[in-house]
Amino acid sequence: MSDNRPSSPRRWLWLLLAAAVAATGGIAYAVLAPGPTALPPLPPEPAEATAEQVNRLCVACHAFPPPGVFPRSEWRRKVGQMYDFFHADPSYRVPEYPPLEAVARFYEGHAPEELPPAPRPAAPHPCPAQFDRGRLRTPDPTRPPGVTFVGLARLSGKDTPDVIVCDALSNLVLAIRPFDASPAWRTLARGLCCAHAEVIDLDGDGTRDVLLAVLGSFYATDDRTGSVVWLRDKPDGTFELVTLLDGIGRVADVRAADFTGDGKTDLVVAEFGWHKTGGILLLENRTTDWAKPVFTPRTLDTRHGATHVPVADLNGDGKPDFLAVVSQEYESVDAFINEGGGRFSKYLVHSAPHPAYGLNGIELVDLDRDGDLDVLLTNGDSLDAPYLLRPDHGITWLENRGAYPYTPHRLADVYGAGSPVAADFDSDGDLDVACVSFLPGEFFPQRGPLRLDSVLLLEQTAPGTFARHALEMETCDHLGCAAGDLNGDGKPDLVVGDYVRAGRPGGGLTLWRNRTEKR
Repeated sequence: MSDNRPSSPRRWLWLLLAAAVAATGGIAYAVLAPGPTALPPLPPEPAEATAEQVNRLCVACHAFPPPGVFPRSEWRRKVGQMYDFFHADPSYRVPEYPPLEAVARFYEGHAPEELPPAPRPAAPHPCPAQFDRGRLRTPDPTRPPGVTFVGLARLSGKDTPDVIVCDALSNLVLAIRPFDASPAWRTLARGLCCAHAEVIDLDGDGTRDVLLAVLGSFYATDDRTGSVVWLRDKPDGTFELVTLLDGIGRVADVRAADFTGDGKTDLVVAEFGWHKTGGILLLENRTTDWAKPVFTPRTLDTRHGATHVPVADLNGDGKPDFLAVVSQEYESVDAFINEGGGRFSKYLVHSAPHPAYGLNGIELVDLDRDGDLDVLLTNGDSLDAPYLLRPDHGITWLENRGAYPYTPHRLADVYGAGSPVAADFDSDGDLDVACVSFLPGEFFPQRGPLRLDSVLLLEQTAPGTFARHALEMETCDHLGCAAGDLNGDGKPDLVVGDYVRAGRPGGGLTLWRNRTEKR
């Protein structure tokens, strides 16, 4: 086993020195260290750390990552990063821990040469859901699309929803009604790099406003580029941009509800940040004059990496609660149960098996239709080096059986999975599931030759049993999708957004109009 491991830098130094001595007849050694020309014995190298030693070190920061998470060639770099973080943060206290070399040897000795391929079972029959596919370009077709979010909401007040889009390359927030006679883009805001848009009447004036989760920077940074912005609807149909909170880490999500029970709409904020910034915040509405809105922030959770904070009454007591997806090294889903007055109790809903799992998407839905809310969860974050096709990426159903944590059921393994949605796409009376894939072409050139799934539909064929159907393959450029009846025919359609990092112009949205007949 040791023959397959890289030698330590110290051993290489001695070997190079010995070569220099042999080449110069001992002169080089004499210059460096006067004395006998014979080399002293090599110092002993650290022995491979035991699993117990490595586990004790890792759990100071996060769950123990098993060796099979990465291939052998990546572990030395990963262990080096871990030690950098470990030594930089004085809050981590481990009385005795093995040296870096010993931990690297442990992982190199037990990791696979390559990650195995993810299973991709063939569909047992053709997809019963039938779609007409159409393309819709974002306003400037000469620029690459940067869609980070797609949502459906009745912003214009009509019977069918608008499609709300955040474009983080053009820094635009847009809306469109794609099945109108002459669909046209409506620009809601400019100059904002956003991850989420929430339509709500924040000030209670009877018109629909938009809340924006502003990253400020699409790429990871600890700079305080994040903010929460309110787009206040004006009588002329435009929006006034009002900043409710800024100077914080990158904001990935913001949702609204009366959490304190005082009749005012408060906000819960997922501050993703990166390593040094981030947390989950409650913005308590203290406004007395909407010309000068006041929201007072209070930290509910100090962990960085929060990606989503969807709101629902999880325990049926009439008060709004919320779920939080926390990624980075934490990789957990937590329920924040409202105890009244802005106080919350936290319960673990799901903990991922290792800290590189890549949680990145959530949908609250009663998937089994038993009267309580379940969770659809994706783990497919593909934006961290090394850029690997990870067989543990995919989509999971967390079944609510009335106790924490929820019961997980793996529905499908999907490279780069994200943005799960549920709807009865095949018109058979139960809920199906769709998700998209994001594997940027410049990092994952194999997505074409391997014909990887980019838009996937999981048909529920029996309670809790799903058949896999690929609606689209190869073009894995999707960070967001949404499902809903866009044209008023009673059938759920699917809208998929494009984010093309390589800078290829064109693209924007793909519309999958559902034409499935009732069964």
